[in-house]
Amino acid sequence: MKDLLNHHPSAWPEIFAQMGVAKFHGRNAARWVFQRGAHSWTEMTDLPANLREQLQAEAPLGCAKLLTSSGAKDGAEKVLLELEDSATVEAVGMPGTAGRTVCLSTQVGCPVRCAFCASGLEGLGRNLSQGEILEQALWLRRAQGPFQRVVIMGMGEAGFNLDAVLGALDVLMDPEGFGMSARRITLSTVGPKGALPRIAEWGRPVTLALSLHAPDDALRHELVPGVAKRTIEETLTEVDELFAANGREYTVEYVLLAGVNDSPDQATALADLLFQRRCHVNLIPYNPVEETEFDRPSDYSMESFAKRLQDRGLSVTLRRSLGRQADAACGQLRRRQRPPSRPATEV
Repeated sequence: MKDLLNHHPSAWPEIFAQMGVAKFHGRNAARWVFQRGAHSWTEMTDLPANLREQLQAEAPLGCAKLLTSSGAKDGAEKVLLELEDSATVEAVGMPGTAGRTVCLSTQVGCPVRCAFCASGLEGLGRNLSQGEILEQALWLRRAQGPFQRVVIMGMGEAGFNLDAVLGALDVLMDPEGFGMSARRITLSTVGPKGALPRIAEWGRPVTLALSLHAPDDALRHELVPGVAKRTIEETLTEVDELFAANGREYTVEYVLLAGVNDSPDQATALADLLFQRRCHVNLIPYNPVEETEFDRPSDYSMESFAKRLQDRGLSVTLRRSLGRQADAACGQLRRRQRPPSRPATEV
């Protein structure tokens, strides 16, 4: 019973029945948590007092603790949350023209070890549970207000933790949970072996964001070592099959690194790679990380790269960077605030 957030809200009535109370109390409790934003059983005034006391003692809600936060003038705010075992994860709330967006983590650290990213500098600590992913969303809603979009794009690689990630997304979309539209959810992944077919089989029309970052295998394997045994072509074939399965155009994410992957020839190669594929290209200006050797390209270089893609008929966005004063790079706030407290593991 302790980890209720690890169970779909549709299962709560039966869990409550096993405690010896009426099933409708489970339905009411789920509504309090997911729809009304309660973070303590004591708030649930329509539950019996003795049940509230039992739940508060045996299954407390809101176990994550705020360690620190970092805000930016544009309204983005990143928080560092400490979980029950003292592991730490980042979550972010960001303003937008279509409402507020939250960015959630899926792992403590990351096994992919992208060369430009702070999240994987010490490798993987552990996977997050479904409940720990959802608790980030609940915490951000309580602290920062309602959100309209969710991106699974924080610390960690979702493709290595799909049971928990897809379970959390099911709760976010279910009317008994947060009741969000699938079209307001983005799932980011580098596309490790088996992940994209599994997401296609799952069948929900969320937006898939493929982290590519290079137009050729040699450079991608250097920048994204966690997929060193995967080719770009086989990965794109799988994401094309995902589009065929759910009808949802996907996004290709490409972090622009000065002098590494931002040349005109590389733009042409990327355009050739994606020509006539049902995708949108999201170009991401690099947010510098002190421990890496990479730099952010000039505005002219990034705009030229985007224009070359557009001239080849691709749909392109050059992302406006939010939170540049808020330790914007994934894993950066965690790395600055707390050193790793356990040996990293690989997958």
